[in-house]
Amino acid sequence: MLKNEADNFCMSWIKRSQKKGAIRRFATVLLPDHLLVQLKFELYMLFVRTRSRHTHLSYRGKHNLLLNIGAGDTGRDGWVNIDGLKVKGVNCNYDARKRLPFPDGSVKGIFTEHFLEHLDYTEEVPSFLAECYRVLKEGGIIRIIIPDAGKYIKAYVQDGWQEIAAVRQLRDDVRDPYFHYDYNTKMELINVIFRQEQEHKFAYDFETIELLLKRHGFNEVTKREFRQSANPELSIDSEGRAAESLYVEAKK
Repeated sequence: MLKNEADNFCMSWIKRSQKKGAIRRFATVLLPDHLLVQLKFELYMLFVRTRSRHTHLSYRGKHNLLLNIGAGDTGRDGWVNIDGLKVKGVNCNYDARKRLPFPDGSVKGIFTEHFLEHLDYTEEVPSFLAECYRVLKEGGIIRIIIPDAGKYIKAYVQDGWQEIAAVRQLRDDVRDPYFHYDYNTKMELINVIFRQEQEHKFAYDFETIELLLKRHGFNEVTKREFRQSANPELSIDSEGRAAESLYVEAKK
């Protein structure tokens, strides 16, 4: 019921504006389209936080949890699959940018794939990593997978499209397999990857993510490869993202 109310409250007026040119034109006089999209998302997440304010009660006394944060439709049986959007496989509909709903030291492993780059670097990333450290037990591992800015930049400075096309796995006509864009220049591709219509907030290389993890108490920060992990349970990487991804693990 609350989800319906949330959808109605923060989405329907934008949908109506898309159908009615006059309303849309009026709305964009006040706010540009890209800001309206962000506003819609944040209003929806506000309702998610309201609906999930008692979620922590479900995990009292729990131990040795496995978290898949930003799971989307890749939820796994036996895992706590967390996402702000309620899609198939998500069993914890929650805004993971805020405090995580798990007791201290109750988690043995955290897996998060192509999620961290969606967080604000100065405001949200520090609190998120601090929360991950808090909920992990001693010896627990966090596995972070993100777009590898280093790979893209190295490929960008090479002549031609061959190197950067391999990283992004572009089609022969330099068409993006995810967004179906036809790129005119390599810089267009770089901006799409590291802005993604304002969804991406920061670009990472290993040096930067290592710095952040150590700053928040983690040790033994290690660069890994696709489906290579100190904890085999965390080797659930998506094959389709392997070419462009940076794989990093850290132990509490």
